[in-house]
Amino acid sequence: ISKKPPMTYSDEHLTGEIRAGGTRQERAVKQLYEQCFHLARYGKTKYRQLDDDDLVSAYNISILAVRNQILNGAFRGDSAIQTYLNRIFMNRCIDIIRAKSSNPVELVERMPDSADESQDLLSRWATEEQEELVRQKLLQLGGVCQQILMYAEYLGYSSVEIAEAIGFKNANSVNSKKYACLQKLR
Repeated sequence: ISKKPPMTYSDEHLTGEIRAGGTRQERAVKQLYEQCFHLARYGKTKYRQLDDDDLVSAYNISILAVRNQILNGAFRGDSAIQTYLNRIFMNRCIDIIRAKSSNPVELVERMPDSADESQDLLSRWATEEQEELVRQKLLQLGGVCQQILMYAEYLGYSSVEIAEAIGFKNANSVNSKKYACLQKLR
């Protein structure tokens, strides 16, 4: 049985929807994920040292990185989203291989014509460490606080959308609970 290929969306559509936030952003990230998943499948032949879990993990992290870079303006559209995603995915795979191996991995592939000037390495590492710390603190909050903060801050949902998603009476209830959760997080 052949699987129907995912619908292809333009870069403009995907970036616009991701910037819109809320459910539109969630749908666009899912569309991007499905549209470019062939990168992870192809990674099986390119990065033979990695198992399926490593490849999917690298791909998931790459999708989130592209989403964040679209939101913070680092992705300027100088290349196609798929090209941008592929470069991030490739770097994540190499990072995993390096972490698993005592021998450094050399990538034999054509280097880009220009350097990525969106973020320097040190600031990217600092941001990743801060994000990991926030993730750990969110996990400690647990339950409703975790859901509200993830929906609001990570996915960009409005208070009305959050209320519908997790069963609160109204947006005011979500707002007061969100305030209490942020105080707890601090």
